[in-house]
Amino acid sequence: MRRFAFTSAAGVRGALSRGLTAATVVALAMASLVFLGAGSAAADPSANAWYQLRMCESSNRYDINTGNGYYGAYQFSLGTWASVGGTGLPSAATSAEQDYRALILYRKRGWSPWTCAVLVGLHEDADARSGVIPPPPPNFNTPYNFAGGASTPTAAPPPWPGRQFAKGDSSEDLKVWQKQLAALGYDVIGTGYFGPSTQKAVLDLQKRGSLTATGSIDAKTWDAAWTLAATGSPGTSGGTASIGGTDPNVVYKPQTKADCHVGDATAPPAPSTLLAYGQTKLEIQCFQWQAATKGAGLSGTAYFGDVTLGVVTKLQQLTGITGEKDSAGRPAIGPKTWKAAWESTASLK
Repeated sequence: MRRFAFTSAAGVRGALSRGLTAATVVALAMASLVFLGAGSAAADPSANAWYQLRMCESSNRYDINTGNGYYGAYQFSLGTWASVGGTGLPSAATSAEQDYRALILYRKRGWSPWTCAVLVGLHEDADARSGVIPPPPPNFNTPYNFAGGASTPTAAPPPWPGRQFAKGDSSEDLKVWQKQLAALGYDVIGTGYFGPSTQKAVLDLQKRGSLTATGSIDAKTWDAAWTLAATGSPGTSGGTASIGGTDPNVVYKPQTKADCHVGDATAPPAPSTLLAYGQTKLEIQCFQWQAATKGAGLSGTAYFGDVTLGVVTKLQQLTGITGEKDSAGRPAIGPKTWKAAWESTASLK
């Protein structure tokens, strides 16, 4: 089962609105946010970070609606969607609007609303939780440029025009590719003419993508402008210049049960710190998967919620484990509980 944002171990999501009504969230949002003019923050997650988050959340499907109460590429609940100014179903909104409202949510709460941010391995920057609303685009009918740097690329490439572009060529289609390269930080202007600057950018992009350095734009090079996580533009001294934004190179690699040694007779090394209620961690996902082999009703959300707490409590009671509790006195996963999940004969049905 795919892991979605706001997912608790009970399968009931809504991290943003736990303990709050949707109306309260909206009121708090309106009271605390400050509107920003054209000079938006120059950090923010990179376009690649957002793309990897969407891949984990929804396989990058903006129109997804599985009937679980969460919608679109970022798996918004209706209450959360309303709190960032959305109306109607998130999955019915354009990709640009979903991107924009996800950035608003990030500016309010950082990565905390998205369990997938932990699974992907994303980091927060100074703009996280700043409460500053990014300026809205003129409309939501064109791809939204995240504020990670002066301009950032869109994630999904448009269809390849079906012809190869080389130095000296001119084309309206070439303008689209050049503008995307400019968004990545390259010194390219969307003129539609394939000149020396474009060829230099092509060769650098092909090098970054481990593509054959032909100096011309074939189908793979066309797609690479959108799908590669660019680290910067050519520098004046042969290096690269950062284009801003966090996690420009992160790649979502889903953890597997084999990675967690699920089903092994001997437990893998226990985490170095206590796993406690309210946390989201990859190690919790391993514990959940292993506990499920003993009959626990856990699906591996990586979030330590009420159902996981109940399983941990039962496991400690059945195996006589004491002392492994969090600061609030709730049972937590320490070395003994971790080991018991693999090596005890306790049934967790």
